Order: sequence, then C-alpha cells, then structure tokens
Amino acid sequence: MIRILFLIFFLFSCKKETVTETKTKRPVKTVKVAALQYYSRMGEKEYNFNLFKKLATEAAEKGSKIIVLPEAALTGYMDPGKDKTWTGSEGSEDEIPIQGNAEPLGGKFIAKYLAEAKRLKVYLTIPFVEEDDGKFYNSVLLSSPKGEILIHHRKKSLWTHGDSGWCEQGDLKPVVANTEYGKLGLMICFDVHSMPQILSKLKVDIVLYSVGWFGPNTEDWYKRRFPNKYVIPNDFSVIAANWSHEKGQESWPGCGWSNIVFRNGVVLRITPKTVGEEIVYAKVPIN
Repeated sequence: MIRILFLIFFLFSCKKETVTETKTKRPVKTVKVAALQYYSRMGEKEYNFNLFKKLATEAAEKGSKIIVLPEAALTGYMDPGKDKTWTGSEGSEDEIPIQGNAEPLGGKFIAKYLAEAKRLKVYLTIPFVEEDDGKFYNSVLLSSPKGEILIHHRKKSLWTHGDSGWCEQGDLKPVVANTEYGKLGLMICFDVHSMPQILSKLKVDIVLYSVGWFGPNTEDWYKRRFPNKYVIPNDFSVIAANWSHEKGQESWPGCGWSNIVFRNGVVLRITPKTVGEEIVYAKVPIN
C-alpha cells in the first residue's frame, strides 16, 4: 500500500513539473533602432555630415544598433520649399547642376560616413546622389559596424519631379545582408511601388527605408495605409527615416512622421514633428 501511494505521489509530481515547464515563455529578443529625421542642404556635404554625426552619435550612445538616414542625406535631395531640384543640364533659376555635387562610391564623404559607422559600431545607411562613369543615381549603402559596405542599392522606381531631370534608373540586383539581427534590406522612397515584394521574396526581416516624402496625407499614410498595404502583406519590419524642413524655412506637405513599424503592422514609434531634427527610437523584435 505504501509503495502504491509513493508511486502515485511521484507521478503527480512529474506531471506538475511538466505543466510548469510548458507555461514558461522565452523572453523576446529585440534590437534597438533609430530613424534620424532631418533636412540635408543641397550640395552642402560638410554641413550635412556634421548634422548627421551629431544625431548618429546621440542615437548610438542611447543604444541604437541600426541607424537609418533620410533620402540622399549625404548630398541633399531637393528643396521643395524653394522649388529647387537637381538637373543634369546647365541649370536654371530653380535647378542646380548635379555635376560636381554628386559623390562617387569611393568619394571622401562616403569614407567619412563609413568611418562613423565603425566608430559607433552600428549598421548605418548612407543615402546619397551617386556619380558613376558620367551617370547619376539616387543611391544608398548599408555599412556594417566594421565600416564595410554590405549592400549598394540604386533607386528603381523614380519619382518624376525629384529624379527625372538627372537620375538613371537603378540597375543593381536587389540583395539582403545577413546579420545578427536578421536579414536587412534597403529601399528608397518611391521604391515603395516596386521593392516590397522583391524584398519579401528575399525573406528580409527589417527594411531600412530612406525617405524624402512629398505630398499630402503623411500622417494617414504612415499610421494606416503604409502598414496595411506594404508591411503586413510582405511580413517585414520597417525603419522609415523621412526628411523634415529647417526652422525658419518654408514648409511643404510630406515632411516628418518618421516611424518604425513591426512586421504585423503595429507602429512601434512615430513622431508628429515636421520641423528641425528628431530621432525616433524603438525596440524591434527579431527572430
């Protein structure tokens, strides 16, 4: 009888321990990321670099491991407030010649941004107007924490007003970078019309999205339409860094609202700010 009671007690104890182990959940792994929101002046590379360095240093000191910059942040993209754009010709009152302002892949400012990625030990996007053998592209690089180029992407979907006067369509094969935070991929603003499905097929985990948005409904776009139409169906998270306009300058529709969206469509963090500099932080769950 005693043996039978002991056996029943033993079996009950094992069952209880098994149930307890089943209920235990593993902690979710995350990576802290940052979207830098600011305006880069057209052709003022030194000014743009110093502004970037200040913001990126702050983001890294607060624990960010992935930092995303707005579209063409190194060279400047355009000035909607003054209705100025780049041009491949001699230029006019509202156009600035791209010659002499674009940056080659081996240029000194590319090297300076790569050095900052290494100094800060972060994955960093480097968006810039690129010159290559007499042609010009709207490009972005992804640097590793060692200051090495992992991805080189050229904008595939060109926006008529901002790109058509100087920019060639991107001709590089889309790739992703395998990192300790999952697969990272790149996308530039109007690429939203072509790249999400491509990156989804490449099984990307986090899309680093450099943006120079221009147009109405910015809040509704980033809070609702973008997550529902492009994030959820393609099953990736997004770090979207948009430009803003400078204090004291004319405003334009589309600036601000940089955000970080999880792959299920939840907006982890977003800023309503449209003027000056802002850093948007979030902890993104990773596989």
